Amino acid sequence: MANERHEVVIIGGGHNGLTVAAYLVKAGVDVCVVEIKDKVGGGVITEELTLPGFKHDPASVMHALISANPLITQDELGLKSKYGLNYIYSDKPFAVVFPDDRALVFYRDIEKTCESIAQFSRRDAEVYPKFIQDATQMFKVASMAAFNPPPSWGAMMSFLDSSEVGREYIRVILSSMVDICERWFESDAMKIALSRFASEYMIGPREKGTGMAMFFVASVHSVGIGLPMGIPIGGSGELTRTLAALIKDNGGTIKVSSAVKSVKVSKGEVKGVILQNGDEIEATKAVVSNVSVKQLFLDMLKPDELPSELPEKVRAIPHSTFSPLHQALALDVAPKYKAGEEVDDAFFVEFASYPLDKFLRPFDEFYYGIPNTEMPLMVTATLFDPSRAPKGKHTLYLYHYEPYHLKDGGPGKWAEIKKEIADGIFETLQRQTKNLSAANILGRWAVTPPELEKYFPSMLNGDIGHIGQFLTQWFAYRPLPGMGQYRTPIKKLYQCGACTPPGTGVSGGGRAAVQIIMEDLDIDFGKLIANLK
Repeated sequence: MANERHEVVIIGGGHNGLTVAAYLVKAGVDVCVVEIKDKVGGGVITEELTLPGFKHDPASVMHALISANPLITQDELGLKSKYGLNYIYSDKPFAVVFPDDRALVFYRDIEKTCESIAQFSRRDAEVYPKFIQDATQMFKVASMAAFNPPPSWGAMMSFLDSSEVGREYIRVILSSMVDICERWFESDAMKIALSRFASEYMIGPREKGTGMAMFFVASVHSVGIGLPMGIPIGGSGELTRTLAALIKDNGGTIKVSSAVKSVKVSKGEVKGVILQNGDEIEATKAVVSNVSVKQLFLDMLKPDELPSELPEKVRAIPHSTFSPLHQALALDVAPKYKAGEEVDDAFFVEFASYPLDKFLRPFDEFYYGIPNTEMPLMVTATLFDPSRAPKGKHTLYLYHYEPYHLKDGGPGKWAEIKKEIADGIFETLQRQTKNLSAANILGRWAVTPPELEKYFPSMLNGDIGHIGQFLTQWFAYRPLPGMGQYRTPIKKLYQCGACTPPGTGVSGGGRAAVQIIMEDLDIDFGKLIANLK
């Protein structure tokens, strides 16, 4: 017998699950969010990881795609106007620094970006504005499937194939970022910089499908598509804090420290969830999963409740090629880069090997379990948001790609080599900065790919996107063909989150998922949005 009853139960309080819940409660639906950890937020949280007063983001630091989502651009739920969510934006979204301390800096201003490109190639500087013009048009098309339910793969391809622009879009999404760069640019610097950006999908830039990063390079310049790379004042967790406040204010229930053991199903229809402590929560209208597709179908449901071949299909879904080794540092003063002052206050600072073949080689080696220490990514968020540290002090987000499965030892070997690899990454940073001596380091925290999996239970294999962002697992094929519109084979059971479209990152993709759920609940999403304005 159920201990509680709600209309909709959401498994997992990550930002997409909270987004679904927020729109539902605004429509008057009785929603209960159950979260395994002692607070909601998933990978969109902010914590004092090093010292008191130093606010670090243990997972997401960049709010990119969501910055163009109507959830934010139109403030549909009042997160900004009513709950205090506030974003600032850097005039220099990212800079790529090479081993000789030259840097290619990407400004929001295209002309300034071209000036930086010109130091490597005047020709590349001349073609870059056209590249951005084309990418911007494609971003507008891509974003339609990011913030709304994607069409079926066949319907999408048929539609795109009916126009010249659409056919070019198809060519791009079937390409790798290296393919795209070879078509447009001559300098290794540009090819490396853009490929570095594409690798944020957590797969190598030679992988077919990474050409889609071309669209998101356009968002750096915010040419008619919303502001890029939002920096939430107070930390990444401010987004989920405001979502949770809205849910509670509108009658929703949030239960933390409440691990789900199983999803209750009867005669092919979901009935609720059973918690690890034995409590049952009945769902009269729907259950929505915001956890990994593998957790849902392999751990929370019985094989005889599913289509016969589904468990094996889910088990075979590949994870991302590599995972993060993330370090958080409390600093006495902000880093000063040998590359110059134009890099010091860039939002993302990314190191990259040179030339192109040397840059690409580690991505191949990740497949074979070989770690690397030469291409860290840094964010000094306190340069833009001083509230994240005591007065005059700073935080540093130090992020690096690594294989989850190490050669000759697998994930278990990380406990043995954690300090060696983390120190090697930090030494790479020290070589290209002027002031990161031991005296500047006030506190330090690090997490390896296997530890990340324990810290964030849905990031199986240390996969920040739950499953790999491969071309075969994108759009309506994410997580599997037939489940890309958030419905599952079990009636009234839905998915949202990183393993559904649009995938990895802080996207607010729950806005797309909730439209399907509302459609099945006979709620007019368009009318709801109009009434909220």
